[in-house]
Amino acid sequence: MAGKFRGKAFKPASHGCATSNPGCLYAPAASLPVPEPDCINLLPNPSFEAGLAGWSSSNASIGSGNPFEGTQEANLGPGAAVLFRDIPLNRCCHPLFLSFNVFAPEKRINNGSLVAEILWLNSRRRPLAAGLRLFVPENRISNASRITYFAVTDRPPLGTAWARLQFSKGSGALPDPVNLDQVLLARAGTPNLVQNPGFELGLANWSSVSFVPDFTVPYEGAAQLHATDNGTLYQDIPLSNLPPRTPFLLSFAASGGQTDLSVQVIWLDQAGSQIGPPGIDLFVSGETFVAQNNNYLTYLDLTPPAPAGAAAARIIFTDTIEKQTDIFLDKVIFIGAGSANLLQNPSFENGLAHWTAVNAGAAITGEAFEGRAVARIDAAGGLLYQDIQIPSGAGCCYLLNFGYRSSSIGVDLSGNTLAEVHWLDSAGREIGLGLSLVVPSTSLRAQWLVYTGITEPAPPGAAMARVQFTRSPGSPEVIVEIDKVILGRLA
Repeated sequence: MAGKFRGKAFKPASHGCATSNPGCLYAPAASLPVPEPDCINLLPNPSFEAGLAGWSSSNASIGSGNPFEGTQEANLGPGAAVLFRDIPLNRCCHPLFLSFNVFAPEKRINNGSLVAEILWLNSRRRPLAAGLRLFVPENRISNASRITYFAVTDRPPLGTAWARLQFSKGSGALPDPVNLDQVLLARAGTPNLVQNPGFELGLANWSSVSFVPDFTVPYEGAAQLHATDNGTLYQDIPLSNLPPRTPFLLSFAASGGQTDLSVQVIWLDQAGSQIGPPGIDLFVSGETFVAQNNNYLTYLDLTPPAPAGAAAARIIFTDTIEKQTDIFLDKVIFIGAGSANLLQNPSFENGLAHWTAVNAGAAITGEAFEGRAVARIDAAGGLLYQDIQIPSGAGCCYLLNFGYRSSSIGVDLSGNTLAEVHWLDSAGREIGLGLSLVVPSTSLRAQWLVYTGITEPAPPGAAMARVQFTRSPGSPEVIVEIDKVILGRLA
């Protein structure tokens, strides 16, 4: 987040991106000041650029040796460690979307476990209930890959005034520090609509061919699903309690060997027949999973609004196994969202159509983050951008998500890459900065990294958003790849 919204109190727009609704405060609206929009990242200092300012900690420190975003990261440990902060909530009725990235700088047999949790607190900061408890088991956090986590809380209970976000790390084989960076906490549209999303109940609520429960080092929790043959996995999500034409966000975690994975969201009518084209249709190559070296990748996408007559959404995973290998799935999230993906040609399957580029191009590759193609920015530096119409966008915040990879192995440097969202007026003139993420020039391992951010509210007069990637020069043989770019409203 580029900074807090400044200036006079924001007056809500008619489309509902910002509102003075007192929510769970249950006080007359006239008696309350108009709050600032609460669609932003609720965490100041999310990438620890101001050190541990605003955070309370035990056995935590700041490092700058290998940050995921920006110039610094939080170091938990060695040994047991805790990092937490309390966040005031303007509207206590909404679930929250959590994202963070973890990485172990040391290669150890046991790097220790990590718990990320959100507690609902009343106005006196006394706990009311637990909103989320995500457990990352021993050995999942390693120095071989940076893993981005997504999670969604339940709805906070009546009387909630604060959310406490807490990370606690257990002891592993010393030294066992864990790096934490790029933490995002934002208002979500709904709780997770998937039943048994982390497969802690095995296949309960899911229909499966070939997928079976597995308990060896999952992405999170104590269980995951595993397939060693061609198969399918699906669950139908009823839509009857949601407004018509609602868009949805889908996220899942996957890992494997030489296994292609197709993921779809299809719409079903009351009779269970498919209506309209799929809302999501993703493809991940087995070569992509092989390059991740047995580490999980996390995917996120947005559907268009559900079509008229849609009674359910079916989430379908289809795997195609090659060379007697396998695939793992975990943590499926499906929530109501605020918009579809607003970007055209987000996975570069149509080359650079809809994008403007300097020293960049599209390429077909077997190791794309998603699909068959990626955008590549030259080692000498370059840029890539797209302008998107955002009708009635003033006061709205937008989620940016993309896959990033450098071909760097060893000490070769990729150059710094800036991922930014700028606000434009109807004449195409820049009128503000919504988001700026810094992908630092570090020694990477040719694996895909997943970046996520939330913009500030678009200012009055914003008619377009510009999503742009700019890379500074790196080592001559190093190519930077961008893929599956998402820009849309989370709620």
